[in-house]
Amino acid sequence: MLRYWKSFFSIAVTAALLAGCGTETPASKETEAKTKQTASSDENPSNAQTAEPAAQETPPADEQNQAGSGQSGSTGDESASSRPTTSLSYQMGNQTVTGTATLTTSDNQHFSLYVLDGWTLDAEEPHSDVLLHGDTFARIRLLHNEETNYEQLAKEHAQAVDANAARQQTDQLPKPFADAVWYTAQADGVTVHVIASAHPAPMLLTVHAPKERDVLGAVLAMVATLQKQ
Repeated sequence: MLRYWKSFFSIAVTAALLAGCGTETPASKETEAKTKQTASSDENPSNAQTAEPAAQETPPADEQNQAGSGQSGSTGDESASSRPTTSLSYQMGNQTVTGTATLTTSDNQHFSLYVLDGWTLDAEEPHSDVLLHGDTFARIRLLHNEETNYEQLAKEHAQAVDANAARQQTDQLPKPFADAVWYTAQADGVTVHVIASAHPAPMLLTVHAPKERDVLGAVLAMVATLQKQ
């Protein structure tokens, strides 16, 4: 009987040990998981989560272009407003008139001159530019060395408008046109002045204006400032 109990006790102890080894408590599982996570973080520090700044959004290309265009436009305006100005005085009938003129450059014939307020300088064709003011205009054509027969040039261009074109005295014209050749012609209520001059540069100047309008003084004041580039 004693031997039976000893055998039973041994079997019971063995069964308890086997049951304890095969059963794992939830606490043990949680402890093991934390241990593994800590070990993984220690071995791979780069895996640690860090807060990253939000990526800066790049504006669309068309918005960038608009911003750039605005700056360029502002620079262009400043450049135009910084052009030199001067005061020009000229005769209009029996009065002396003074006006503000802005330095303007022609890329067509490569010269510059001061243009009075209210007038504009435009390229007309490869070898001429025009000063414009309402229904009045003055054509400027610089001459080449072989075109220095000023008398012939002025006379031919004036007679093309009016066969009775008359030569005028130039001693009353402002410098540098005192030695120029000057003809006037009439056609359809318009007066045409044709002036061939060696100064300030060899040129043929034709001024078209309504008959009652005196603009020759203003035109000559501007053209007198002409300088070849």
